[in-house]
Amino acid sequence: MRNIGISLCFVLFIVSAKGQIISTFDSDADGWTGIDNLTGSNPTYQSNGGNPGGYIEVVDGVQGTATYFNAPAKFLGNRSSSYGATLRFDLQVSITPNSSTAGVRLIGGGITLVKLLPDLPAVAPAWTSYTFKLDESEDWKIINTYGNIADAEDIKTVLGSLTAIGINGEYSTVADDGGGLDNVVLETTVVPDIEVYNGISPNNDSKNDSFKILNIDLSPDTQNNNVTIYNRWGDLVFETVNYDNTKNVFKGLNSSGDRLPSGIYFYKIEFASARESITGYLTLKH
Repeated sequence: MRNIGISLCFVLFIVSAKGQIISTFDSDADGWTGIDNLTGSNPTYQSNGGNPGGYIEVVDGVQGTATYFNAPAKFLGNRSSSYGATLRFDLQVSITPNSSTAGVRLIGGGITLVKLLPDLPAVAPAWTSYTFKLDESEDWKIINTYGNIADAEDIKTVLGSLTAIGINGEYSTVADDGGGLDNVVLETTVVPDIEVYNGISPNNDSKNDSFKILNIDLSPDTQNNNVTIYNRWGDLVFETVNYDNTKNVFKGLNSSGDRLPSGIYFYKIEFASARESITGYLTLKH
């Protein structure tokens, strides 16, 4: 927190915009489902035996086909900020593996990306940890493991509208084999923190003429936002969506374009994503 500005003591509040999407299965299956040859039952939740704690388990219902763990909605959507980051998870299998069917499948934007595991999973109760880079350095294949290598644009297209993440849970041609999944983490790349300045002096001197929420438009998790400003009596005086510090911005005017009096106001910044809302006060001085 530091002082900026002119005659007002304008304070900068920094709010982290970094994030991870995580399933550790500490209490339940966290919305994960299963799929075997385009159908399948949901995974079974196990409260202990994970790496550590709980985990989820699938059993192959059709001999010779892959059984995938399918990620819930919180992992999907616009995940452009995960380009260049990593997907991590832990796997185990119930019997000695003998098949190297694609371990990971990403679907989005009309493209399917697949990737073999570098090594087959350990047999329970042991676990094997995997990390996959979400860029062209990982040599993702298109459609299947014999397909063309995906380039940067292919991967960005998939992550920009991600509709499925599948993690293979069984690696044997024997019927009724299965596997366990734990500690799934979808990382995002490092983006600049959100910086909220709580002072505004709209006198056209190009210094603090508008309410600054820096970097709010850089991450998919923060671009879709709603900003409201209230006076000290709790009356809504300004509201806009997709605040971007340029076109959608607060300059000391109410929603009708009338000049607001100098004083203390209160703001609330809400996000369509799972990010926690931000609240605080700002000082307006003409």
